[in-house]
Amino acid sequence: MPIHEFRCLNCDYIFELLIMSKNEMDSVSCPKCESSNVGKLMSVANVSVDKRPSSSASRSQPPVEHHTCDTGSCATLNLPGYER
Repeated sequence: MPIHEFRCLNCDYIFELLIMSKNEMDSVSCPKCESSNVGKLMSVANVSVDKRPSSSASRSQPPVEHHTCDTGSCATLNLPGYER
């Protein structure tokens, strides 16, 4: 679902909106103070994964691998059914 998170730059209120088109993104305003002075926030993805391993190879690997990269910390999520 294209749910976007915003922060009002006038009253500091954080809210979410379902945005279906780019035109809707241009007309976002704060539901609390009705200001159009809003900023888009970076949201965290919500992923649901079956805890049962799908193969013997995935049993030996942890579901999330953390790495160090140029920008700080990176992670790789191994989802069931995906083979490299």
